[in-house]
Amino acid sequence: MQSDSVLETESHFGRFSAPRRRGLNVAAVLLVGLFVCVTSAVVVPGGLGAIVGYQELQAQNHEAAIIHFNRGLGYLAEKYPELARSEFEIALKYDAAYEPARQKLSELQKPNGGGTPGAPQQDRVVAAMFDEARGLIAQKQWSDAITRLEQLRTLQAGYRQSEVNDLLYEAYVNSGKAAVASGQIEIARERFESALAIRNNDPEVKRQRDMAELYLEGQQAVGFNWQTAVQKFSALYQQDPNYDDVKRKLFDAHLQYGDKACKEGAWALAQREYDGALALTNDPQIAQKRAQAQTICKKLTTPTPTGTLLPAGTPASGVTPVPSGTAAPESYSRKTSTATDKPCTGVGDLTGTVRDALGRPLANVVVGYSTDDIPLVSTRTNANGQYQFVLGKDPRVLHVVLLGADNKTPISEDTLVYYPGANVKGCHIVIDWQKVQ
Repeated sequence: MQSDSVLETESHFGRFSAPRRRGLNVAAVLLVGLFVCVTSAVVVPGGLGAIVGYQELQAQNHEAAIIHFNRGLGYLAEKYPELARSEFEIALKYDAAYEPARQKLSELQKPNGGGTPGAPQQDRVVAAMFDEARGLIAQKQWSDAITRLEQLRTLQAGYRQSEVNDLLYEAYVNSGKAAVASGQIEIARERFESALAIRNNDPEVKRQRDMAELYLEGQQAVGFNWQTAVQKFSALYQQDPNYDDVKRKLFDAHLQYGDKACKEGAWALAQREYDGALALTNDPQIAQKRAQAQTICKKLTTPTPTGTLLPAGTPASGVTPVPSGTAAPESYSRKTSTATDKPCTGVGDLTGTVRDALGRPLANVVVGYSTDDIPLVSTRTNANGQYQFVLGKDPRVLHVVLLGADNKTPISEDTLVYYPGANVKGCHIVIDWQKVQ
């Protein structure tokens, strides 16, 4: 059957010989293989980083769910079903797939699911809880003390309220510090938040809460936005360089952001990130990458000392690239500089003028830019040939290009320029274009 199919195909397409078809098939397979390899090299590392960061947070949430579930079991054993129900519900908030907590909640919905003690017995239980909690705090068993005090407060909120709050505050703060020491940052943040709900005027507890938030925000950005990861971990490292594994995470973020900048041809940004990594750990391989980025930066030619023009790299997102070796439909020269007559106090921008070959301003020319996390944004020049984009506060590499009437086809080379941020000198970038005859 296979030979008949081949003969039939050859009879309809006799101009293609069998050897030639086999050659085309082999070429097609090689092209597909090359595409898969390149795509994997770009996508897989970032994807793996995102997965690892997500899994770490999920593991912490699952552990918190187990803690609350065990508290619920303790309440059930002591005949406090309402308290148990609350703990099982909290466990499911941390991990909605935690089946033991869901089963216990279902059991509590059934008739005769449990009773509550009478008033005299309740008074005795509350007093015993208070004494036990004080003993646990004296032994620095912070989590067990919190469990007892939360039980007490839920069962009888007014019982020795001031003393209970003082004990709870002490237990929350110290339990939060212990959680940081063991790498349970999500739990630590919860503890500090609970402490601040009792007493919100302690600057040290606020600092501990803020550091936990910086760590978690940085962790969430890993694999998705290396720039944000660097910012969050760097801010935390400046406050406490020994905070959990922040040094390692900051090192990895600098390295990954530098590698990403290299792939985009943003060599000045790559050099800066490699410098950041080397400041933390002297790694010969990263030093070599840094030297390569510095060498390329030195070769860059800029019209003024303040401009930071980067070599052509990946086309702007949403722009149809001009094939290598093919001239753009129209040729433009460009001059990049930085306006120094405006302060950098929270607002940066990209401005310039587009002119024809005789130096006359060109109106209605489409100018566009994009970044690694911002899709193509475009505007048209006014009657004086001028354009302007207001830029955000964060540093990034801008892909700037002139576009045709369809807002997609480039009529100039893709220009990469480094924007240092809205509060940094050089935040007002100027790119002037002039058509070449």
